[in-house]
Amino acid sequence: MRLVKLLTRLAVALLIVLPSIAVLPSPVEAAGRKRIVVVIREQRVYAYEGNTIVFTTRANIRGAKRGNFRIQNKIPMARSSALGWKLPYWMGIYYVGRIQNGFHGYSIRSNGALAANSLGCIVMPTSAAAWLYRWASVGTPVTIR
Repeated sequence: MRLVKLLTRLAVALLIVLPSIAVLPSPVEAAGRKRIVVVIREQRVYAYEGNTIVFTTRANIRGAKRGNFRIQNKIPMARSSALGWKLPYWMGIYYVGRIQNGFHGYSIRSNGALAANSLGCIVMPTSAAAWLYRWASVGTPVTIR
């Protein structure tokens, strides 16, 4: 009888926890596919395989455009056309005029200092950008919301 009471309490506790799990980004593609979901209000990036989150990281997402995109290109070390800074693990996802925005690690300024500020890109710690760069491929769906 004690076991039944314990299991009942555990089930109730799980029901209380489930709503917090439900606020995670929901997948937008069919199960079994890789995709990336960026949640602006959380300042987080989620990598999914099917319905499973396989990776998440914090990111600076100021100014990013909401919508559904795909990774268009990958460059191990890109250079910002606006500032001349190096952008490690670049993955471009959309254009604003002639300038492409995308994912990258912390920017490397001309003096070697790191910068985490965003002008429309999704900027994350360089180690996280490296992981995402290796995991994703050109064509991987990206949802920014």
